Amino acid sequence: MGRKAIDRPRKALTPKAEIWVRELVPLLQDKDLSQLTLDDLSDLMGKSKSTIYSYFSTKEEIYHTSVHLVLKDISAAISMENLAANDMEQALRYMLLNISLGIEGISISYLEQLKDHFPDIWATIEEFTGQVRFLLEKIYEKGMEQGSFKRFNVSLLTALDHHFVLNIMTNASTFSDQGLSLNDVVTEYLELRLSALKND
Repeated sequence: MGRKAIDRPRKALTPKAEIWVRELVPLLQDKDLSQLTLDDLSDLMGKSKSTIYSYFSTKEEIYHTSVHLVLKDISAAISMENLAANDMEQALRYMLLNISLGIEGISISYLEQLKDHFPDIWATIEEFTGQVRFLLEKIYEKGMEQGSFKRFNVSLLTALDHHFVLNIMTNASTFSDQGLSLNDVVTEYLELRLSALKND
């Protein structure tokens, strides 16, 4: 059993503390998140228990903060400013390649545990993926209006992209035996997607 957190005001996360929360993310990928305690997490981060308790009162807060930082890192990839460009092919490349950089190392098991055991955290992820789908819709629609993309059902396209982001990008290690990195997988997906979309 982990030590019960003392009910007291917590410190705001400092840039230095952000670093060790970010460094925790890859260490959680093969762990049973529901069974870990705050003490376990302090051991994983290599920080004293008093340091952890000065910032967090529950493990859920640590998980939520770690997810928030990952999403924060890739938020530029889903900026509506990307639509200001005229080249929707490049907008699509920029978006998916930057998302792949942000989620590299995140596993399907980790996401499934968040979905099953931490609904508030999963809601944050779903909100983000909803923004991704919305921007993808706009990229496809603008590309079709410009005549640079062929006309397809946009809902089908974004559903396929959603599956790719959450189920293939996060399981890219299955392609490692074939010598493919996550970046390689995303690049090949983009080429497949664009070869179907582009009007020659």
